[in-house]
Amino acid sequence: MLSAANIDETIIARRLTISGQVQGVGFRPFIYRIAIEHRLSGWVRNCIGIVEIHVQGSEENIQNFIRDIFDNHPPLAEPELDTEQHITVEAFDTFTIEESFTADNNEHISVPTDLFLCDDCLQELNDPSDRRYHYPFINCTQCGPRYTLIKKLPYDRKNTTMADFDLCPDCLAEYSDPLNRRFHAEPIACPVCGPSLYFHMGDSHIEDNEPALKAAIDALKEGKTVAVKGIGGYHLMCDASDTEAVEYLRRNKPRPDKPLAVMFPA
Repeated sequence: MLSAANIDETIIARRLTISGQVQGVGFRPFIYRIAIEHRLSGWVRNCIGIVEIHVQGSEENIQNFIRDIFDNHPPLAEPELDTEQHITVEAFDTFTIEESFTADNNEHISVPTDLFLCDDCLQELNDPSDRRYHYPFINCTQCGPRYTLIKKLPYDRKNTTMADFDLCPDCLAEYSDPLNRRFHAEPIACPVCGPSLYFHMGDSHIEDNEPALKAAIDALKEGKTVAVKGIGGYHLMCDASDTEAVEYLRRNKPRPDKPLAVMFPA
């Protein structure tokens, strides 16, 4: 930390509150990176529904920083400047991502939504040399579950259903690396430290991702109905090309006439 005597008189400070879609979209890591890029000190933190930023540096660098927030933000973010305050310069010598702050003001609550698999994660999913090859719970700051994992706000790992899964050294390194796209990705996981698939049928109990998935596929091929527990509940599945399997599913729902959702290969 800098002493008060060492604070340059040309340094100014701003306190920003940003609302909109700013949680669960890689917004804090983005703020961290552009603050470092513009040689600014201070901090960024989640509050309930908003992101708070304390930033200090030259006026030119701060203005460029604010411009980047709205011109170059992550694709899934929709930031809106709520307030901008001139504040007293403090003795910071770096920029950090701070522990989230819980306030009583719920005016700007914006719950992050679940996001479809991004192209980068899809490439890793299909790469035999990648450590997340065929890992069903792959995600990063730009994709994966959000809403269905949250127990309470603000959106931090400790407030999600992933809190019980301690990060392995590799995931922790990614989570802590500002240059990694999984920097502060709250649901980060891998086959070593994250959840895995399991399959139950009668007395049969199969664990581990590949064997459990194969057992489910075999059951579908045999005309059975498979209840797939996802991040947001259960889906009842059958082979859409098997007339008897479809009729069996309709009888058990019961849903004799209403169309059923059909999945096709991408």
